[in-house]
Amino acid sequence: MKRVLYSFLLVLSCLLLACSKKKDEIDHGRLAGQAAKHYYEQLLKGKYDAFLNGENRVEKLPDSYRKQLLINFRQFVEQQKEGHKGVDSVSLTSSVFSAKDSTASAFLLFHYGDKTTEQFVVPMVKVHGKWLMR
Repeated sequence: MKRVLYSFLLVLSCLLLACSKKKDEIDHGRLAGQAAKHYYEQLLKGKYDAFLNGENRVEKLPDSYRKQLLINFRQFVEQQKEGHKGVDSVSLTSSVFSAKDSTASAFLLFHYGDKTTEQFVVPMVKVHGKWLMR
């Protein structure tokens, strides 16, 4: 009888440990989505360097190309102001994480000033513990 009781307690403690690990699991998809949202909020605030620094391998860009990207970002924001009365906010609708290659897809939603919305996907990659746009 004691063996059955000890076996039962052992199984029960293993189950409790297994359940507690699920509680502490990190939602990498959500973290990637929050990072993507943050980068786009920086873009909309006019912090184009901060947005560009959220890109993977940005340190390898030639200066002339980097400057052109910053000009393009500014033009994009201006186009949104002209076409949709600007972007009021960005929200994260969902995200999908792939553990195989530490990538994620963040689904963001632009809420425009003209009350329309547009969903777009931001591919993300985890590099040295930090989520960056691909």
